[in-house]
Amino acid sequence: MMKKKIVIPTPQEVAQYTGGDGSGAKPADEKESAAAAAGEPRQAGGMPAPEEEASGAAASEAPSSPAEPARSEAEEFKDKYLRAVAELANYRKRSQKDYEESLRYANAGLIRSLLGVLDNLERVMTAAQEHPENTAVLVDGVKLTSEDFRKVLRDYNVSVIEAEGQPFDPALHEAMMQQPSDQYPVPTVLKVVREGYRLHDRLIRPARVIVSTPPAPTGAEEEKSA
Repeated sequence: MMKKKIVIPTPQEVAQYTGGDGSGAKPADEKESAAAAAGEPRQAGGMPAPEEEASGAAASEAPSSPAEPARSEAEEFKDKYLRAVAELANYRKRSQKDYEESLRYANAGLIRSLLGVLDNLERVMTAAQEHPENTAVLVDGVKLTSEDFRKVLRDYNVSVIEAEGQPFDPALHEAMMQQPSDQYPVPTVLKVVREGYRLHDRLIRPARVIVSTPPAPTGAEEEKSA
C-alpha cells in the first residue's frame, strides 16, 4: 500500500490565501461586504460610488438653518435685557440706601445749631449758680439764649405768626378765651398767650390768643333796640 504525501504550504501561500492576517478574508472584501449589506453603492476595490461622493459634498456645502441668525440675535437681546434688569435693581438699591441715609441725618444741621443754644443756656445756669444774689445775670443770660434760639429758627425759615392786633383767623389762631372790647368792631386778637410758628408757608402750630368781642349793650341801647 502506497503512503500519501502531505504537502505543507509555504508562508507566502498562506498570506496570499488569508489576506495577510490569518482571518481568511481580505480587508477590501470586508468593506465591500459591509457596504453591500448596508445597501451603499460601492466601486470595485471598496471606493465610494460617484453618486455617494456628490451627495456628501452637497451636504457639507449646504447653508446653515435660516433660523440660526434669528436665534443668535434673540440670545443677544436676552443678554442685554438681563444686564439692564440687573443694573436697574442695583440703581434702586443705591437710591433706597441714599434716601434712607438722607432721612436719618436730615436734622443734623438743625441739631448742630441747637447745640450752640444749649451751650449758652448752660453758661447762664453756671453764672446764676456762681452769683445767686445777682438776678440780673440770670435775666440777661436767658434773654441772650432766647435771641440765639430765635436766630436758629430764622436760619431754618421758621417765622413767628403775627397775631396781636390782627383780625382773628381760625386757620392761624386758636382762641383760648374771649374778652369784650369796644375798640374793634370785628373779632380781633387782643393778646397772644402762646406764639405760633410757620415753616416757609406751612403752619407748624397755631398761635393761642385772646379774642375781642363786641361790648355788652348798655341799658339805653337795650331800650332803644326794644
